[in-house]
Amino acid sequence: MKLSTVIVNYNTRDKLARALESLLAVGGVAQHEIIVVDNASADGSAAMVRERFPSVRLIEPGANRWFSGGNNLGIRAAQGEYVHILNPDTVVLPGALPALIGALDADPSLGAVTSRMTFEDGTLQRNCSRAVTYADLLLGYTFLGALLPGWRDRRRARMWYAEWDRESDRDVEIVPGSNILARRDVLLAIGGFDERLKLYFTEDDLCVRIAAEGCALRYIAGATIIHDEHASTLPIQRLATRIYFDDLITYTRLHFGAGQARLLAALVRPTRAAMALRQRLRG
Repeated sequence: MKLSTVIVNYNTRDKLARALESLLAVGGVAQHEIIVVDNASADGSAAMVRERFPSVRLIEPGANRWFSGGNNLGIRAAQGEYVHILNPDTVVLPGALPALIGALDADPSLGAVTSRMTFEDGTLQRNCSRAVTYADLLLGYTFLGALLPGWRDRRRARMWYAEWDRESDRDVEIVPGSNILARRDVLLAIGGFDERLKLYFTEDDLCVRIAAEGCALRYIAGATIIHDEHASTLPIQRLATRIYFDDLITYTRLHFGAGQARLLAALVRPTRAAMALRQRLRG
């Protein structure tokens, strides 16, 4: 088996159907299995997959395993040499998968690749970044950023490769979790996603650990996937915001230490409170 595509779904039935249709339509990959892990959706997603896409392997854990846990179920079930972690709110365009697979085939030093991504209207998504530092977290999520806006903005521009137009291939440090095509043996070697992170900073953690294995990560400009961001979290925005900050502190503890995590948690309390108030006011 050459490729396994793993899609973790939560209440995005119609977008999931569109993603599966695009995967089945584009072809171009021999021996391609598609795995959907449905995190106990209440919108009939699992039934839709069974009825409309009988060739797709459906895994139903019976509970919400979140992004990390759901993907780990898919990775462990996958038989492909390569595993494509893909969001359900995507459309895979012709040629994308062969281009990504070709990049991995051609360069054994690569652990994972991603592609050019656009919004539905064709606007480019400026994905990929450098690994975040503790200074970036302090400047990005606390009052220190407002006190030092010039430093904050310079660091942010550097982290997001502001000078790069995304129209050329480039080795990067972090690729988006919505679209990671990786070597399965590398994913298994590092233990997959860290399930202490539910939804956010999951790709940051994964990519840092892939790099620690001595593997490079690369953006491939000649492959394009359409991505409708935040489809799963938009209906549960208040919960997603709480999880975001919880995952932020967890990531900080995992990569920068317990003391730094406690300090950041204290400093972000005003930011969390302000966001919670805005959300309540918006209903």
